[in-house]
Amino acid sequence: MLEYIVLGMVNYEDMTGYDIKKYIESGISVFYKASFGSLYPILKKLANKGLVTMYESNYGGRNKNYYHITDEGKKAFEIWLETPIMVDDGNGMQLVKIYFYDLLQEDKRRELLIRYRENNVTYLKGLYELEEQYVNTRNKDCYYYKLSVLYYGIRIIKETIKWCDDIIERKDL
Repeated sequence: MLEYIVLGMVNYEDMTGYDIKKYIESGISVFYKASFGSLYPILKKLANKGLVTMYESNYGGRNKNYYHITDEGKKAFEIWLETPIMVDDGNGMQLVKIYFYDLLQEDKRRELLIRYRENNVTYLKGLYELEEQYVNTRNKDCYYYKLSVLYYGIRIIKETIKWCDDIIERKDL
């Protein structure tokens, strides 16, 4: 996922590895963390794939390495960004994609958010079906903590659906 975070960031402007790390800390760190030890190998990998290029620039008497997204990098990022979000992708992946939705056209954003909402509604139905299986067992008390986790999941998915409704309608949050 870090590959796509980096591509998304350098899609806005050329950045140094340090700039990217600071950007992650100030914007995405609520749901995704990255260290310099993971960031620099990803930058090298992206450069080797031709998705970013690196150039040196003198800033304040120091040479700094800046990363620039290539056309191939933009295309790879766009394909990833426009791939529908699945509920089981993991919360970090879901939020990272939505974080970069400002880079999409409004109609595409709306389409993807509606699809994500629908995926959550389907997932919620499955959780309710699972709940029925537990509720109808004789020794329901033996499953107290399993049910507690299931109810947590139900609450999270219900709130995610409400959140999707709000951002689809562009309500003030």
